[in-house]
Amino acid sequence: MSSDLRDQLLKQLNPPQKEAVAHVNGPLLVLAGAGSGKTRILTYRIIHLIESGAAFPAEIFAVTFTNKAAREMKERVSHLLEGTGIPAEDVWISTFHSSGARLLRMYGDRVGLRPGFSIFDDSDSKTLIKQCLTNLDISDKVLAPKAIHHRIQAIKNEGVDPLEFSAKGSDFFERRIEPVVHAYERGLRDNNAVDFGDLLRKTLELFEKHPDVLDRFQEQYRFFLVDEYQDTNGVQYRLLKLLAQKYRNICVVGDEDQSIYKWRGADIRNILDFEKDYPESTLVKLEENYRSTSSIISASNLVISHNTQRKEKKLFTNNPKGDAVEVHVLGNDFDESDWVIKKISTLLAKGEKHEEISIFYRTHAQSRLFEDRLRSERIPYQIFGGLRFYDRAEIKNALSYLKLVANPMDNVALSRIINVPARGIGKASLESLQGLAQEKSVSFSTAMSLLSEGEGSMGAGARKKIAAFDEMILKLRKALETMPVRDFYSLMLEDTGYLASLRESEDIEAATKLENLQELASAIADYEGRVETPTLSGFLEEVTLYTDQDRAEQDGRAITMMTIHSAKGLEYQNVFLVGLEEELFPSIRGDSFEADPEEVEEERRLCYVGMTRARERLYLSSAHERRVFGVRKVRRLSRFINEMPQDEILLKDHAPSYGASALSGGFSSSKSFDDAYDSFSYSAPNAKSDGFDEFFEQPEVTYKDDYAVGVKVRHPDYGNGVVVARQGARDTLKLSIQFSDVGTKKFLAKFAPLERLT
Repeated sequence: MSSDLRDQLLKQLNPPQKEAVAHVNGPLLVLAGAGSGKTRILTYRIIHLIESGAAFPAEIFAVTFTNKAAREMKERVSHLLEGTGIPAEDVWISTFHSSGARLLRMYGDRVGLRPGFSIFDDSDSKTLIKQCLTNLDISDKVLAPKAIHHRIQAIKNEGVDPLEFSAKGSDFFERRIEPVVHAYERGLRDNNAVDFGDLLRKTLELFEKHPDVLDRFQEQYRFFLVDEYQDTNGVQYRLLKLLAQKYRNICVVGDEDQSIYKWRGADIRNILDFEKDYPESTLVKLEENYRSTSSIISASNLVISHNTQRKEKKLFTNNPKGDAVEVHVLGNDFDESDWVIKKISTLLAKGEKHEEISIFYRTHAQSRLFEDRLRSERIPYQIFGGLRFYDRAEIKNALSYLKLVANPMDNVALSRIINVPARGIGKASLESLQGLAQEKSVSFSTAMSLLSEGEGSMGAGARKKIAAFDEMILKLRKALETMPVRDFYSLMLEDTGYLASLRESEDIEAATKLENLQELASAIADYEGRVETPTLSGFLEEVTLYTDQDRAEQDGRAITMMTIHSAKGLEYQNVFLVGLEEELFPSIRGDSFEADPEEVEEERRLCYVGMTRARERLYLSSAHERRVFGVRKVRRLSRFINEMPQDEILLKDHAPSYGASALSGGFSSSKSFDDAYDSFSYSAPNAKSDGFDEFFEQPEVTYKDDYAVGVKVRHPDYGNGVVVARQGARDTLKLSIQFSDVGTKKFLAKFAPLERLT
């Protein structure tokens, strides 16, 4: 690339952006506000390092969080270096987890992994957890696999070896899952597999225990660029600190105001304390927003300014003022969905595109009413974050066949498809196979071979069927050696009989399943077209690391609906942010207005993220009443609304008859938020039914009310307790239960997972 082109790129940047790109040696913290062009900064910085002679491409290591972001960065770098003769592919650009997978493929033997190891996705991991629970004679109704999986990943994100996990002195849940955690980790090793948490934890272990490997990478990669640094967890923080400690040329880009993933391990202190970790660092603030109107930026700034865990900065924009941010308070949640969909219909009638309209909500459960109204109005929509393509049963089955061929030790894959399609290998036969594998300390695949040689206790018929399955997999494994992945995939579908079973099926969904399997073939073809040396293991690795965020591309003419967490990194012309009520958004526990300050600040950051996704128009809505767990409750207006510039936003209460209007006086200085908050929580005693109950009939829930005061009960998370108080009756019965470890907890009886002990 010529210096003229480099100068041309720098001319496209504003002064702070230019400073971030041109900085070469030493630590650099770039605080990039929403819509401030951080992706361009990372890309141009890579080009500048190469063109200025500061680094060769093979000395640059760039990491981000999603495959989509990594792919876009690669494409931009490749495009800018096109025709220069500089090998763009030498730059390490990847996600954290893909980087871990790549390193473990190279040095996995140093941390106990054998060649060809599998990467378990969340579904595979939960399957293994269920197997562990069965082996330990623990019901998955008592200990939920999903909760155990979440805790195991948290343990690994802390850098702890699960086999060293001890729950001594911890609460009931921790003590109960300790043997499951240990069994799960041993199960991974028996399967020659790792899960997502291992991709980072084992990479950290590799560097900490093998200084020769660490030194090799420290010397090879002298410049590190990190995207979305506010989302890094403890292990990622330690990895980066190790890698960059030799030359200290680390550039991190992020925004503490958009740190919204504490629940999955992200630590906001990593970005807040960067200047403490690197006292010699340079700080650059990117505060100009190129995305949103001035009205949206003004409202967003005032909301986030109430947080204390942040660096001082203030977004501004040279974009027009635009439409005022609108806040609408409706009578109930049915009215709210009705108003939102009517407004969307109006926007569409004025020429707005479907794909430029999105509805954000705090929880998935809020989507139902909006879906019903969209369907009734025949407005096409898509749920972002719903059932993923790779989570569909037929796709999981096909991938399990491919995984078993690639890794004979993958017991989870084998268990899933040994009788798919049905081939007469039932539960009893599988248990016998599992028993022989445990007895001999071998994989299921090896146990199948032993069965064919006469070992184990199994009837001749079942033995013959398993031998036939084993022979089929061995033939497929042999065929893979001489075939491209796409051709092998077609052969696999035919030889296993899976394709024929769907063709012959009378299932109404069979045609759709066949289409999905064909789409998987297209995915393999796409992979082969992008990769220089395509392999089955490579394809499976790419698929397993694929995430919801990577599928954010629109599917065409449809309204998009999603949780606010899913909206991170996206933008739309028109955004509807719904359900702005206390206990819902912010989602805080308990009835008290005062809550954990850190919890409230994360919720406020989430609100800020949702607001700054909007380019032209932002609508916020709330309801006086909402059905919660089948019970209609009076709601209190979210504190976040009062934190907006009241003289600049449009506020309208559509149902003041529900009680004193929360918006009377427009939250002027003469009316405090506490007053408005209290008045909004008051419901007029003569409020009439809105037809909500009749329109959406709730399923009848029946249970025996035998929870008298003094009754002893068991809760799966909190252990044993005693009922100390009751309130209400039947569907509204609330119980106060005293637990020895966690104190008193309150439950709605009809939904509480309680077991009566006396």
